Amino acid sequence: MTDRFHSLDFLRALALLMGVLLHVLVLFLEPADGSEPRLGASIIFIWIHTWRMPLFMLLAGFFTAFSLAKRDVGNYALNRLIRLGAPILLLWSVIPAIDEAATELFKIPELISWLLYDVPFTLRLDHLWFLYYLLLFYGVLLLLKSISPKIFSFISDYKLSLTRVLILWLPILILLSPLNKPTGGIFGDIPTTFGEVNIGSMLFMASFFIIGIQIHKNSQFLETLKRVRFWLPSLIVSSLIPIALLGWGGFKDEPFAFSGPLEMWIVNGLAGSATLLLVLSIMGFAMHQISSSGQMLRWLVKLSYPIYVFHLMFVISVSGTLMFFSVNDWIVVSLGFLSGILFPVIIYYAFIYWTPLDWIFNGYKNSKYRSNSTLINRFAKYM
Repeated sequence: MTDRFHSLDFLRALALLMGVLLHVLVLFLEPADGSEPRLGASIIFIWIHTWRMPLFMLLAGFFTAFSLAKRDVGNYALNRLIRLGAPILLLWSVIPAIDEAATELFKIPELISWLLYDVPFTLRLDHLWFLYYLLLFYGVLLLLKSISPKIFSFISDYKLSLTRVLILWLPILILLSPLNKPTGGIFGDIPTTFGEVNIGSMLFMASFFIIGIQIHKNSQFLETLKRVRFWLPSLIVSSLIPIALLGWGGFKDEPFAFSGPLEMWIVNGLAGSATLLLVLSIMGFAMHQISSSGQMLRWLVKLSYPIYVFHLMFVISVSGTLMFFSVNDWIVVSLGFLSGILFPVIIYYAFIYWTPLDWIFNGYKNSKYRSNSTLINRFAKYM
């Protein structure tokens, strides 16, 4: 299955980079100047929003199963704690908070505010909320593997097929969809601070995480996804559903509000089905098209994580400024997206690439920095 890892690595990087684009597009859903939402931006936003994070969670589960086949539980637990927890600490200590409703758009990072002005921590998560969920998933999974290996093996070794996904997992996702997306089957309910748990979105994302674990040992299932007769019609049909739901919600007297339980279940049934089929068909498309690595793919994989961690303040400031001066929408989107890529790349190569910080983003073996210290080298094995 190693020849397929290149396509899955690409998808993991793509899911992170599409988050940069989403944070540009979100400015056009409710423009600050009071103008009408942009239909084109809304369609692109909803389509990407439907599959991006579930796909990322599925891939996280897949690569977790791959890593646990080679590493012991304690080693991997510390690895995940450092590589997922450290960016959240960076968010609190050096990345300005964004408050679009305040006079001053950017607020001093929480750690600095606490040290200098004794302002209490809010433990904000912002765009890194998914790392918090992953920490919870890893904690439960690794605890289960330690105290009940048989149950862990039963879950991870479950023989997956397309039929079983549709019969077992699709009903679960549909049942969780109203809790995951309580607003018209469109917008997810995600945590905003550390310690907050939104049970619907957490279980919805956990389902994709478990599906990813189960896919790891089912190469035949991946072969099914790879076939054009599966991914092409699935991609087309499931792409139309979120756009149709956007139209449904936008034209209601009360936008994105359900008229009753029946409408809620119909809408969320369609939304849950579209999410699952989009995730699987996009995987199939990527595996069909990508079978080898290259310099561009390696660059995307290396930089996608730090780009996503640092992009938000640049996207909001550049896009917001251009919108204030009534610059053409497409120029705003293009320059906002490029700023969200370029400035984090500069930060990466200026402050991270030649330091131990890169162990957080790319792991010790993939980083440039090396040390002669025995203590550091012992610590590095967990990275």
